[in-house]
Amino acid sequence: MTYCKCKVCNGEIEQINEKFNLGKCSNCKLIFCLTIFSQEQFIKVYDDLYNKENSEYQRHSKTEFDQIVKKQIIKIGYNRAKLIKRNILKLNCQSVLEIGSGIGLIGAYIRSKNDKIDYRGIELDKEAFYKSQQLKLNTINGDFREMDKIEEQFDVIMLWEVIEHLQDLNVFMDLAYKKLKVNGRIILSTPNYNKIVNYPTREKDQLFQNEPPVHLNFFTITSIKNVFYSFQFQNIKVRIKKYPYLELSKKRFYINFVKAIFNRYEGPTIYLEAIKKG
Repeated sequence: MTYCKCKVCNGEIEQINEKFNLGKCSNCKLIFCLTIFSQEQFIKVYDDLYNKENSEYQRHSKTEFDQIVKKQIIKIGYNRAKLIKRNILKLNCQSVLEIGSGIGLIGAYIRSKNDKIDYRGIELDKEAFYKSQQLKLNTINGDFREMDKIEEQFDVIMLWEVIEHLQDLNVFMDLAYKKLKVNGRIILSTPNYNKIVNYPTREKDQLFQNEPPVHLNFFTITSIKNVFYSFQFQNIKVRIKKYPYLELSKKRFYINFVKAIFNRYEGPTIYLEAIKKG
């Protein structure tokens, strides 16, 4: 099965990437995978990514978990910490819902800063969910639709490198708006699709982030703003991580770092903050 119209705004779409079957909406400019996958496929994909020996995401499921349990070290990164401090810790925030909560890294971090905040998490992968339970966090095993079963509304909903994974993006946006209090906030990070321009000699249809069915939505500053405005969010602030992630052993890191100094580099990550008004 495939999408014939934009899954967010029902606009016309054109295929822009044949290898991975990506389409671009002529209206909201969202780029997304036109192939429709099943829930069973997603569960297997994430089990392989997080739980197989030497798997790509094992540092999230094993290394970070061991650091929390054995060494009481919680590293979440400068930009995430900045967004959490501004939107959660410095405000009168009483409740937070995290979609794609993983092993509970962010939940443990928030608890370490303010254990009075009501933190909830939703995680699809069972192994990651079980680890969050070992950390005694209030988490649910399931996909984002589980938030519809929660009666309460939240001051903040957050997603860290998760929104690009959501096939039913329109359903998520509706639910997120519904589950936020008035003046509630959504904060997130997601890969910047436009980082492909940093590779002018790239092969046709080459992607510089995970391919489907891992990543399904591919955002730019323009498209992510359009998506959130179309679901009535306001005060939308979007910025790009200016400099590349540290890869000191690779020549391209130094080339891109110099380009970034002169504003000739498309940063790898988008950060968004948006508010639900009354």
